[in-house]
Amino acid sequence: MNFKAIAALSSLLALTAQVACTSPSKSNPTPGDSADTQKAGAPVTVNAKLGEDQAQVSVRFDAPATDVQVSISGVDGLAVRSAATPVTGGSFVQDAVSEFDVEFTPGEGQSHLVVTVTGDFRGTHLSRVFSFAVGTPTAAQQKTEGTTVTGDDGQPIKVLPSSNAE
Repeated sequence: MNFKAIAALSSLLALTAQVACTSPSKSNPTPGDSADTQKAGAPVTVNAKLGEDQAQVSVRFDAPATDVQVSISGVDGLAVRSAATPVTGGSFVQDAVSEFDVEFTPGEGQSHLVVTVTGDFRGTHLSRVFSFAVGTPTAAQQKTEGTTVTGDDGQPIKVLPSSNAE
């Protein structure tokens, strides 16, 4: 094979690889559509009543669940002082509610309390993560890099620059 044939073959393979790795475009449903716009995940609803250093968390199961684990963690400096896993191996019927208190030390400015629910829902292992903001952002937290754009659902999205560490 000559050099031109090898170059043409390489270019053709590069183009077909890009086509093979792309998926057909799917339309994003708008809030007015009848399609469910919620991300796939565990069918649970989590609410938290936040105080300065504690929260009352409730987990509502929208489907029967077994082998449930609820984990509590913090982001941006928030440290959980109470049990990090208040539910382990739990079983719940549909519409059951599990409630527990969480004690934490907030981070500087705004930090987040994170609740992760994992379990088997109708034979499928699913999870869902919820985040609750605690405190008020500092001036430095408000001046993060990036550009804010509005998503199709009207929610603000922060586009951050990537670092190419090699």
